[in-house]
Amino acid sequence: MLTAVDHLVIGVADVAQAVETYRNLGFTVTHGEDAEDAGHQAAYVVFGDFYIEFRATEDSPRVLKGATSVREFGEAERIHEVVLRSDNLDAEVARLKSNGFHVSNPVDDPTARRGGSLPRRTAAVDSYIPFGLVEQNRTAERSTFVGGAIAHPNTATVLERTYLAVESIGRELEMFEQLLGVPGPEPEMGTVIMSIMSVFYVGDVGIAVAEPRGPGPTADALSTNGPGPFQVLFRAEHLDRAAALMVENGVPPPRRGTRLSGESALLVEPAHACNLFVALAGQP
Repeated sequence: MLTAVDHLVIGVADVAQAVETYRNLGFTVTHGEDAEDAGHQAAYVVFGDFYIEFRATEDSPRVLKGATSVREFGEAERIHEVVLRSDNLDAEVARLKSNGFHVSNPVDDPTARRGGSLPRRTAAVDSYIPFGLVEQNRTAERSTFVGGAIAHPNTATVLERTYLAVESIGRELEMFEQLLGVPGPEPEMGTVIMSIMSVFYVGDVGIAVAEPRGPGPTADALSTNGPGPFQVLFRAEHLDRAAALMVENGVPPPRRGTRLSGESALLVEPAHACNLFVALAGQP
């Protein structure tokens, strides 16, 4: 079964610039082990057991072994892959194939960053939504690789949700149910991003499938980039401190909004976050 959102891969035109951009947003960003010698080809934002990887777009084309096509990540800056963790990759691939998905056969696909490497097995789902799969690693090896919890100056503590824009939830809900292996949740309103959305949970992280319900971030993302991932939302301990830090670093004041729950949120526009909406939610 699927147990967690393991990591996100964000394709960027210039990894060094992406590092500066996300540090200006208040995140702690670390380099891959080859960064100094290879022009900053990879960098990471780590949250304990979850991480974001920034990868240069020219390094991104990936052959889906055993599937029907080649996934070309292309030149666009955006989330290029949402990687889901499975406790039994072979069984997960078999389940998806039985549901009609084209999935690559599992392969050994170790990854490395400064401080060590992580042996792993991966597969990829051949879909317009860029999902990847990774087999659950032994805890000690993974802890060594990600380096444990890292403090972020903007007080972000954990990824709460990642958001995918679709033209119609009604048309797409069954596909996501079959892909994620859980029933579709009842739709709810996304008040900050102007959407109606169903939020699937994989472990503790929500995958929000969002349809625009008027002008706003979801509609903007859909018209600009087409269907696919467009936002990440983090829990944060002090929104006012985060907003002040961004402004001190030269970032325009983030948009403020109120979630359906009444909780406060900050929203950074794609122009200041590598073509991605970045949100923080929590107490002011």
